[in-house]
Amino acid sequence: MNSINKISHFTGKINSSFIDSQKNFSNYKTYKDQISLDKYNASLNEISRLVDSLSLLTKGNQEFMKILKEKYQSENTILSLESDIDSIIETQLNPAKNNVSKSFKLNKFQYKKILDSIKTDSYIKVDSVSKKGLFTRLGDALAGKMDVQKEQLKITVTMKYNDKVVSGSIEDQFANMFNTTNKYYENQFKNLKNSFASLRDQDSKLTELNNKLLNLEAEIMPHYNKSLNVLQGNTQKELLDRYNANKAARSYTIIILIILMFVISIVLFSFTRMAFQYEKRLTTAQIKIRESLNFKNRIMGMVSHEIRSPLSIISIYSKMISSSIKDPEIKETFKSIQFTTNSLLLLANQILEYSKDENYSPKLNSKNFHLKEEINQIIYSMTSLVESKGNKIEVKSNLVSDFEVYSDATKIHQLFYNIIGNANKFTKNGLILIAMNVENNSGKQMNLKVEIQDNGIGIAENDLKNIFELYYQGTVSGKVNDLGVGLGLNLCKEIVELFGGKISVESQESKGTKIMFNLILSLV
Repeated sequence: MNSINKISHFTGKINSSFIDSQKNFSNYKTYKDQISLDKYNASLNEISRLVDSLSLLTKGNQEFMKILKEKYQSENTILSLESDIDSIIETQLNPAKNNVSKSFKLNKFQYKKILDSIKTDSYIKVDSVSKKGLFTRLGDALAGKMDVQKEQLKITVTMKYNDKVVSGSIEDQFANMFNTTNKYYENQFKNLKNSFASLRDQDSKLTELNNKLLNLEAEIMPHYNKSLNVLQGNTQKELLDRYNANKAARSYTIIILIILMFVISIVLFSFTRMAFQYEKRLTTAQIKIRESLNFKNRIMGMVSHEIRSPLSIISIYSKMISSSIKDPEIKETFKSIQFTTNSLLLLANQILEYSKDENYSPKLNSKNFHLKEEINQIIYSMTSLVESKGNKIEVKSNLVSDFEVYSDATKIHQLFYNIIGNANKFTKNGLILIAMNVENNSGKQMNLKVEIQDNGIGIAENDLKNIFELYYQGTVSGKVNDLGVGLGLNLCKEIVELFGGKISVESQESKGTKIMFNLILSLV
């Protein structure tokens, strides 16, 4: 359709340009002015350009050329039309010298040149009288005879007529002047007559070419218009057929979509029903889980409550035995038992608090204590556990005894017990190195940096990114007995963040593990 519109556009413009050219030609025939002739030439140029464009456009349209039966004849006619247009324009723009007369201009008679060439010569002719004696003259006087000296004046005028010099009397020159003027204007009017005759011939030729142009236009354009109308009809029919086909396809598509939507609705209904049943089961399971959690909290609370009395008794007996024994080594052993028992009492109290409130969020229960003494007691209490697997503990620290802090000692116990316990669990006949360094942040706080390193079996690289996740045990779960449930490091991360610190792990398989963390503690 776009191609058809272009062809229709060019044919319309060609017809319009033909009409403009004939208007301008009519004006020229009427007024014989140069402006109308120039406009006529401009219209012909525009027609030539449009015909070229139409030829290129139709040659590229195969459907149009099939319909245009007089293809070759039309092409030849178009070439003839272009040739005639070019000849008309060439005649007007570049006229031949022998075909077109020059524009007539009446020249003035150049009389000044003749006047400037006039020369006048004067001649005086004197008839002299012979001299006579005295008596001879007296005798002539008496006889009445008289001898007189005669003078004759002769004037000659010379003029130049068209490089021809003519001499004569004044009367002759005036006669020559009028004859020359008459001949000059006779030639001028003869040229004027020839010029008008030549213009009539040119106009006749121009009219003949213009008529031929009109005939060619009348012969060519109907072919294009007829073919264009046929192509438009075919295209509209084709579009109508496609529209009907698309309409039918759209109707079938809508029917198929309705059926498909019906099927999907049935499937969705089935899934919704299944989801409802699963939701019902999940609700039932949630109720059971809640009941199980309540039962678990009840058991934990009961165990935590009941375990405090035996631990208190163990602590009292340890204290009594330690005070009655004088052997320093045994005394220190009972002190460790007492310290461990007190730590278990603190943990049991925390578990009892958790069991009372499900939404209980961990927080620091701070008190005053000496940091170095507390950490040394923790490490000493775990020495026997570490030595049971053939491991040794080595401590490097810059802690001084006068550091008294206000913080949560129980959570520090949990932190060290879990990390040292993990190092001992994954190491056999090895070394557990504990390095502690204290930095003063300000006059009221200190930063305790701790590194606990072992040379045990290590952690796989794939497990390092998940090591702090809840219940994560990694690939070593099959290599270690009494592995636990994967709560230790997650709990350690939670405790370290409560103290405002950070924790990280470095490890390689078969080369050991290093755990680094820091705690921000308030100074007393």
